[in-house]
Amino acid sequence: MRGIAIARGLAGIVLAGCLAGFGGPSLADAGGDQDAKRQHARGLIANWTMARAELRERVPIVRRPGRGARAVLTLPLPAVRKGDRVRFNGEVTLTTTCVRVKRRCIGRRYDFDPHLRARIVIGNRPRAAGRHTLIVSRTVKHTCGQDPPDRNHHCPLVIGRGSILINRPRQLPCSPRKCRLNMVVAAHHPRARGGEVVVVGADRPNASVDDGKARLNAIVMRDGAAIATRTRRTRDRLVRRIPAAFDGGQRVVYSRRVEGLERGDVLFVRAKERTRVRRYAYFIGSKIVVATRRPATHPSSLTKQIISRGGTATEVSGFNCTLGPSAFQTPCLTSKAGLAFVRKTPTRPGGGSRPLFVNLVSRGFPKLAPSKSSAYPSMRVIRGGKLTVTRLRETSP
Repeated sequence: MRGIAIARGLAGIVLAGCLAGFGGPSLADAGGDQDAKRQHARGLIANWTMARAELRERVPIVRRPGRGARAVLTLPLPAVRKGDRVRFNGEVTLTTTCVRVKRRCIGRRYDFDPHLRARIVIGNRPRAAGRHTLIVSRTVKHTCGQDPPDRNHHCPLVIGRGSILINRPRQLPCSPRKCRLNMVVAAHHPRARGGEVVVVGADRPNASVDDGKARLNAIVMRDGAAIATRTRRTRDRLVRRIPAAFDGGQRVVYSRRVEGLERGDVLFVRAKERTRVRRYAYFIGSKIVVATRRPATHPSSLTKQIISRGGTATEVSGFNCTLGPSAFQTPCLTSKAGLAFVRKTPTRPGGGSRPLFVNLVSRGFPKLAPSKSSAYPSMRVIRGGKLTVTRLRETSP
């Protein structure tokens, strides 16, 4: 990928992530061209990718870093203007495959640990990843472990937050009306021979790909718009242990009460959770939802109706937390980043504003366990995590 120093050629574009596509829901919550035009008149534009937005199912593993990059998510920008600011976040899951030849194998078998990376670029077409792009985010990296029992298998890559200030639209690598933000990933290892891949999503037993484990979110703040921002966070753990459960077992680890929400508000959310396991490697899966109760592990019927994406702020993603050395070695760090848009002001049945709760939900179960009927140690949630919720609202000038 070709980068341009932020302090030079494109002064004003700083650490970035992603902007969601205008093909998804809009502030008017309809998603058609007419609604997109109405968005342009607003000072605060919010959008996000829809379900199963991945552009491709696999990314090749190449020998040398800096090659083989592929765009896996793409997001068209609105017609950017000087002074516009964009805030964003996003996540994608890459999965290793073919440790040994099996029916579920995708691509050539390999037993090395691929080096993964993800970043965001501005380009002029949906699959732009290298030439004619501008790198606008930091690069997130993992070396995804392949060796049992310390195999990570799934490796989420999260760009937690970023901001773009558009000062010189003409210096973008695209027409200001046709620019796209692309999430670009790459995988490399010196032992790659050709044909080895990582999966974008998760591999199924029948060698198909389970996608829908990536999402990009963004807001555009028009130059001159009055935007009120309020950030609240919590480090209070609601639970200290998460039971080992092959079915169910979800627990709310962090919860943040959000009061006084109004139609058109945007919630940017970020979370980190530190979890310790023992005796076995555990799969740990997490998501962020918006609910009407603090202990709720799923969106309520109300939040499904009034919050974007059915009350979910992120996709479900996870990894194997291992006992031995790996990208996710106990105590393991879970990172999540997402967005929730308020379609309708939440009110109580008798009238008055109703508070909502942003909840980080986690579950886990042991990998390579001898039996699913045995009792296994609970996972311990330890200090060092937090949930951050930032509310943005357009106000009168």
